[in-house]
Amino acid sequence: MENANVKVRIWKCSERMTHLVRNSDGDDCLFIHAGAGSLFCDYGHMTFSEGDYIVLPRATSWRIEPTEPVTMLMIEATNGSYMSAERGVVGDHAIFDPAVLEYPRIDDAFRAQQSSTESWQVHIKSRNQLNKVTYPFNPLDAVGWKGNLTVFRLNWRDIRPLMSHRYHLPPSAHITFVADGFVICTFVPRPIESDPGALKVPFYHNNDDYDEVIFYHKGEFFSRDNIHPGMVTLHPCGFPHGPHPKAFATGEKHGRKETDEVAVMIDTRIPVDMTDAARAVEDKAYVNSWQTPPNAE
Repeated sequence: MENANVKVRIWKCSERMTHLVRNSDGDDCLFIHAGAGSLFCDYGHMTFSEGDYIVLPRATSWRIEPTEPVTMLMIEATNGSYMSAERGVVGDHAIFDPAVLEYPRIDDAFRAQQSSTESWQVHIKSRNQLNKVTYPFNPLDAVGWKGNLTVFRLNWRDIRPLMSHRYHLPPSAHITFVADGFVICTFVPRPIESDPGALKVPFYHNNDDYDEVIFYHKGEFFSRDNIHPGMVTLHPCGFPHGPHPKAFATGEKHGRKETDEVAVMIDTRIPVDMTDAARAVEDKAYVNSWQTPPNAE
């Protein structure tokens, strides 16, 4: 799915990348759905595993070497960059402490890969087209770097969500990154609202300002039915939606105390278009999933 501000793709890699990639159109955010490995880039080397966000500034050259087959969600901030969300009175350390961020290092693994004598291709994305440049050496040959523009890694387990025991907070409370024209929110396990009068599931809404794309990573998505890890939903602007009927029973009748779902949501001001790849796997019956089935409790 894509528009002028954002491109969303699911990408898989099971073998060592024998070329580099460089996106000149905008920053990239990778969310690791499954797998683990090493990332080598202009700034050095770092490892990654399931549940990691990796943010790559525009025009960073990088490649990965999986130790396990990798499936990732790739979110491009086209013609833009990723920034931290304004936290207001709760402060810059709300949601996650900047001290938990991990950065690439010029370590032994990074220096070892510099000794390669083979030619390296760099696949450069620019103006939504691909070009290839061949180097007679490995261009990841940095000996150091200075500044605060770099690649970084954040795992969802280090995110501490804002919560209220009396009120179901809107998705804007869960913004992780902000870009031009869209935001990325992370839904992580949290206590369910405990006040007897509190709404314990997402409220019904039209989503009048944003298209809403959700990637489901793990856990039981109690507000949606028949949703499994690895699925993606699209709720277009103005389309009324909310929790499935059984979500009320899950939250109220069975007395659950906390959620265990993990999901990544992209809210975008400009409507997204379905790509051919998305249409090829679309469940066209999804739009009917809010209908209460006959004989439902």
